[in-house]
Amino acid sequence: MGRTLVSILLGAIALTTLVVVALWIWSEVRITRRYPLAPEVAQAAPAHAVVEGRRLSKLYGCTSCHGADLQGKVYNPNPRLVRNHAPNLTLAAARYSDEQLAQAIRQGVRPNDGRALWGMPAQTLMHLTSEELAAVLAFVRSHQPAGAPTPPESAGWRARWAVMTGALDEPRRVARARVTPAIDLGPELAAGRHIARTVCSECHGADLGGDDVEGGPDLRVVGAYDAEAFDTLMRTGVPPGGRHLGIMTLVARSDSKVFTPAEVAALYAYLSARAERLNTAD
Repeated sequence: MGRTLVSILLGAIALTTLVVVALWIWSEVRITRRYPLAPEVAQAAPAHAVVEGRRLSKLYGCTSCHGADLQGKVYNPNPRLVRNHAPNLTLAAARYSDEQLAQAIRQGVRPNDGRALWGMPAQTLMHLTSEELAAVLAFVRSHQPAGAPTPPESAGWRARWAVMTGALDEPRRVARARVTPAIDLGPELAAGRHIARTVCSECHGADLGGDDVEGGPDLRVVGAYDAEAFDTLMRTGVPPGGRHLGIMTLVARSDSKVFTPAEVAALYAYLSARAERLNTAD
């Protein structure tokens, strides 16, 4: 009986070890996978575009992750989950052409080796217009190369599991975003839809129906806001009732506060119309 129990325990340990090793190897294959790079066209921007590029880089969260000086910074203090540091963009810009930077931004793929870029919200930034992308690149290139390279990404088990399930696989998220777009409510609401896709979808999903990874809810919740309350939310992160909304509050206070009044109005018009459409359909 004792020998049988020992044999069972040893077998269980051996099986567990094999499963762990297999999962590690599988995750390593996924992490080191090379993706094909699609051609990108990056247009030149006029000199004054740097000012708009600075605003857009704030709005899109570039400076929140890469730092106000774009030299990289810690954006996730938990290395067990995902990359611990955002790259130094001043050094990246010195190595890559505008077309290569556009590939990284819109496709979530490293231009030099085709590997996926963790944490790059390409599924959101893929919707940037040529003018918006040119302005952002002009702002990036207005910085001289400075600072040191940031440390490489650190992949613990939680990060590896996220990679295996596709949560951190930016090219796969880009592909999913193409087949689950935010609903089109016509040309009169196109401006608001564009803003929602280029800003809000990072946390709320490509179709704005919520994102389990980032934790953002379905944006039909905007149907409960009037225009004034929504404007307050986007500027301060404070909803009616004054509760803290976690990352939404933080993002509003650091990034979305640079929305123009016209952009907030367009975004509200689209999201409230979307909420009405979805609620009616239910």
